[in-house]
Amino acid sequence: MFSGADTEARCPMCRTPTSATPNSTIATQLQEKYPVTYQTRKTEETSEDDPNAGTIETLTLCIGNTHKLISPAPESQNMHLWNFFVRPSRTDIIDAVEIQLHPTFRPPHLRLTQAPYEVQRKGWGYFVITTHVILKPGWSWVSEDAEAVPFRGDEVKAKLPLDWTLDFSGNEGKGSMGRCRLKVRKEGDREKRQREEEDGAEDGRWEVQMVHDDEDEDDEDDDEDYEEDA
Repeated sequence: MFSGADTEARCPMCRTPTSATPNSTIATQLQEKYPVTYQTRKTEETSEDDPNAGTIETLTLCIGNTHKLISPAPESQNMHLWNFFVRPSRTDIIDAVEIQLHPTFRPPHLRLTQAPYEVQRKGWGYFVITTHVILKPGWSWVSEDAEAVPFRGDEVKAKLPLDWTLDFSGNEGKGSMGRCRLKVRKEGDREKRQREEEDGAEDGRWEVQMVHDDEDEDDEDDDEDYEEDA
């Protein structure tokens, strides 16, 4: 794709910085072979030169569990001690990691807002752990699986679901880990100003609900009827 040069450029396919100049022949071949990916990468490259546009960066996530066998307590089958973890290469853009355990655990739902994003439990069997990695405002996942964060008041896809099946046999019974490289998008200056303006407008907004006296009387009558029926 590129030939040697002293200027730094980014490969439009893998986004890797490199000292190079474009090779039009190879560029045409790549565009014909990977038309969708090529156009996506080219759009990302163009947006990086615009301070008002968002920038695309790479985030590495390691997800997995450690494991060891233990002697269960009397009248217990919990012979597995495991530690589930999510380890992002950057924690400064992570707002929270939500972990959904099997419903037999108490509590089954955990929300971790600081690293390390880990949970240790004892159990008798393996199951699938569902986790959601939520980015801070101003960041979003570049993934079709990403979702909007409830109650944030926007449609930014900053919540990424991931599943992990506990592994008690891998690495000679010590557990295992998966690694994935994901794309995240940082909002541009224009988007940031717009979000800050919207947040400021919501902070100063008051909602007033007028209630008429006759409605209050109707509510009281309903309450009396409910008490009598009870």
